[in-house]
Amino acid sequence: MKLYAYRLDHDYGLAPNPFAGYCTLAVCKTKIRHSRNLEIGDWIIGTGSKVLERKFKRSLVHRLIYIMQVSEKMTFESYWLDPRFQCKKPVMNGSLITMFGDNFYHKDENGAWIQENSAHSNRDGTCNMDHLRQDTNGENVLIAEHFFYFGNSAVSIPTEFHGIICKGIGQKMSKGQIIDNFIAWVKRNHNPGVNDTPINWLEFSQLNLAF
Repeated sequence: MKLYAYRLDHDYGLAPNPFAGYCTLAVCKTKIRHSRNLEIGDWIIGTGSKVLERKFKRSLVHRLIYIMQVSEKMTFESYWLDPRFQCKKPVMNGSLITMFGDNFYHKDENGAWIQENSAHSNRDGTCNMDHLRQDTNGENVLIAEHFFYFGNSAVSIPTEFHGIICKGIGQKMSKGQIIDNFIAWVKRNHNPGVNDTPINWLEFSQLNLAF
């Protein structure tokens, strides 16, 4: 069992998307989603960054925003068609949850990528090619049935586990007893599922929430 860690510069409920009973990673973090070494049962954590800390003027570095255990890896096309994830297709004039839906990539009859109007599109709803190239290069959509999402209630990670935190650009992979101990700490002290709203939702004056 391995654990992949990275820092979040923003947290809109898009990557990861913790809603509708599944925590999904469908966009961003290309190298983790592309990794041939990532296996079912591995864990992924996202911690706060100095970017988030400066923006919201509060302590977020080394704080745990989410942790998910990978239960499935699937293609974008399978994700697009799966009945479980239809509610993760974005509705840009809907609630914040639907605005930041992450199920928006699929292919046309000629095999060309389609990027539906989404948080990764241009402002006018047209395809943002930079996002499309980066997102689809990740190949896999990662699904977690078991996860802890803290968002705006990001929790402090004990010093004894700081060795697993990614403190630079990219991601860090860890394995060994420290992973078992860290996961046991999370399970012992926190409730699974969605514990709070995404940090960046503080940018919006009115929240239309529907967990």
